[in-house]
Amino acid sequence: MLDVEMAAAARGIVEDCLDVQPGEEVLVIADARKERVARSIARAASGAGAEAITTTMPLLESHGNEPPETVAEAMAAADVAFTCTSHAITHTRSRLAAAEAGTRFGILRSVTEDMMVEGAMSVDFEELRRRTEAVRDVLDAATEAHVTSDKGTDVSFSLEGCSAFSLDGYYHENYGFATLPPGESPTHPAEGTANGEIVIDVSMDNLGQVDEPITLHVEDGFVTDVTGGEDADELRRIIDENDENAGNIAEFAIGTNPEAKLIGNLAEDKKKAGTVHFAVGDNESLGGTLKSDIHLDGVVRTPTVRLDGEVVVDDGELVESLFD
Repeated sequence: MLDVEMAAAARGIVEDCLDVQPGEEVLVIADARKERVARSIARAASGAGAEAITTTMPLLESHGNEPPETVAEAMAAADVAFTCTSHAITHTRSRLAAAEAGTRFGILRSVTEDMMVEGAMSVDFEELRRRTEAVRDVLDAATEAHVTSDKGTDVSFSLEGCSAFSLDGYYHENYGFATLPPGESPTHPAEGTANGEIVIDVSMDNLGQVDEPITLHVEDGFVTDVTGGEDADELRRIIDENDENAGNIAEFAIGTNPEAKLIGNLAEDKKKAGTVHFAVGDNESLGGTLKSDIHLDGVVRTPTVRLDGEVVVDDGELVESLFD
């Protein structure tokens, strides 16, 4: 029964979200953990009349790592590429280069078989698009953000000159990809402007669901210390052992999907309506200039978000007047 449900979801992703056409060359990228999801996408692409090729690449060490050169070249040659991988290659220079060459991307980072058919994927896509675009518009117009939470988050940053996006499940030509499951509006803090503390209390890329909140201490746009329990120690190690921009506060995003659940998997956690997430590392694919070999997201469960002094998320709830 799951295979039948996955097939229906895959058809929607291929035909509606990415608008795959007969005769197009479609590359489906998997790793050993995600081959079943990749097969469902490849079958749907073939069913749409496309020429589908599936490649299985080695498991990457971290989100934001570059894929092998052979995969990078194949991405740039394809009309459409689906990344069904455990670690995201969204925020990589090879993905950006392929998008500039005209490749449309469907991002299914960390998506499991169950996630294909329930939770965030069960949302009304058209209604979600309306709501996500409304959040995008508010973020896009803002110049200053202040985020707090009951766990201790208290961080401010500029959004001057920083574009926001609507990751609503559909392909958008201006930034080159669609994300599944859908439901977030991201931007990046203006470089060097974030100051305060960010407390990750749900999940963190490369770590999963956190056992104890992780506090990122931020000065002038960079993490200066990471405190908490063992998860914090591991995140500090990752940042310290990577490049000079690994501690950059690279992303700020608001979740918009009312059907998303907190399951310890960032692909769904960060889409839950009323949550926010921050990322450290590379911000180039969000319009920034700081390159890094990592891009790691971390989710804040019940934030309050003020944009230019106006509350748009109140203790983990999107303010409904945004959608009037």
